[in-house]
Amino acid sequence: MSNWAFLAILAGLVLVYVLLSRTKEGFALEFVDRSNEKRTDATRASSYNQETNHFKPTVPLAEATPGVPTPYRVNMFDSYIPA
Repeated sequence: MSNWAFLAILAGLVLVYVLLSRTKEGFALEFVDRSNEKRTDATRASSYNQETNHFKPTVPLAEATPGVPTPYRVNMFDSYIPA
């Protein structure tokens, strides 16, 4: 490959890079969501004190539906087929 072809390819790559980098849209700070930063800062010191959305059962637990038990579970409850 001649030197001119190499320079033409290199110039083309530089041109493509410049065109792609100029068309990037910047962030508008008023549209950035920062609602989770306070919760992240509150739990930053301990990885054991995390908030989750796990299921908390009510007290006392409701009675099971009369029927035939199935091998399926819904959250922490066994599933039954009504008899």
